[in-house]
Amino acid sequence: MKILILGSGGREHAIAWRLSLDSSSSRIFIWPGNDGMSGEKLELIDRPFDQESFTSLVTKLGIDLVIPGPEKFLYQGVVDWCLGLDVPCFGPGAQASSLEKSKLFAKILMQEAGVPTSPFRDLTAALSRGMEEVNSLLKEFRKPVIKISGPSLGKGVFVCDSVDDASEVLRKLAQAPQPGMEDGVLVEEAVCGKEVSMFFACTNEAFTYLGSAQDHKRVFDADQGPNTGGMGAIAPVPWVSEEFIRDIGERFVTPTLELMVKRGTPFRGVLFLGLMVGPEGTNLLEYNIRFGDPETQVILPLLDGDFSDFLLCCARQEAIPKLTILPAAAVHVVKAARGYPGVFGAPIEAGQLITWRDSEYASAKLFFAGVKRSKEGLVTNGGRVLGFTAWAPTAAEAIRNCYALLPECKFQGEHFRRDIGQNL
Repeated sequence: MKILILGSGGREHAIAWRLSLDSSSSRIFIWPGNDGMSGEKLELIDRPFDQESFTSLVTKLGIDLVIPGPEKFLYQGVVDWCLGLDVPCFGPGAQASSLEKSKLFAKILMQEAGVPTSPFRDLTAALSRGMEEVNSLLKEFRKPVIKISGPSLGKGVFVCDSVDDASEVLRKLAQAPQPGMEDGVLVEEAVCGKEVSMFFACTNEAFTYLGSAQDHKRVFDADQGPNTGGMGAIAPVPWVSEEFIRDIGERFVTPTLELMVKRGTPFRGVLFLGLMVGPEGTNLLEYNIRFGDPETQVILPLLDGDFSDFLLCCARQEAIPKLTILPAAAVHVVKAARGYPGVFGAPIEAGQLITWRDSEYASAKLFFAGVKRSKEGLVTNGGRVLGFTAWAPTAAEAIRNCYALLPECKFQGEHFRRDIGQNL
């Protein structure tokens, strides 16, 4: 099977690595990939991406399966392009992608589907009229969370401790608009508890569970500082029981998939639910429509079976095969560049030389993300530069092994969290 993966980050590196382990995969193309990716089956595609080039390349190479990594490819309509080529693509079409593309769309759909979620208000019109009206709406919320509705590169959520803090965030956003604000801005009530990410492979109204993970979004230890795209993750979340998984399937996944089918925009691909579990029950924070980053780096090492064939069957809308989730744990820690996450225009440093021990590990893997090749060697070229994943029979052992490996890969200005997986 020839597989084409779209994307260039650590998630795509992890997907390519995991698929390369399958006997059913023969060649794995990554477009564009990054200069840290390598492997016997892997080949990077270095050419501009557009529909014409995509169509030409998929046809020329005889691609059997396309896997979009970042959501931007799904927003562009890659799945719809593949339908025209009669090539299976694992992901939702452009219309169904609104589940993640628009937080306002998602919140409205949650309400219609009866999916538990926190109260919210659309601030878009009020923000255009001035802060007085905005502040009046904010008073409805005890602990406001400001969200940019459209795609915001993982940096569009601002958890505020008070109405005054939320007002200040909105004032800054009005003065310096961020990506995604063209789709609007909303406020919702913060919900307290434990956060968990749940992953389901879906085909119309059918779905199968792929695992749970906990992402660590804040840039600093103890969940301090601004939100990021993710500074690390652990899987599985130990308190996620079989009963909890069934409950999430019945009350969150099924109503969502049924409503999407009813609307004429059936969902296919990965449905990744961001959930908050607290004293008042479980609430849905957000839908995601693709593999998470860095959750993918801990979910995939724990899946046993032919993952390539599994994704192909899902993309073909065939019966979803069974995969075994191994009784083990995995931990991933991200090393980021100085300045990351770069909110409100802060610069992110690039061009720092990366040194690492080029070794094969029995139960660990180094995944590259924001890197490029220079005359001196591999250098930093993004916010989240790289990350180590380690897996072991227990979470404690996986955490210990992962942090023991981190010194083997270094660059100037690096920073990382030292508490990944330790506060479940």
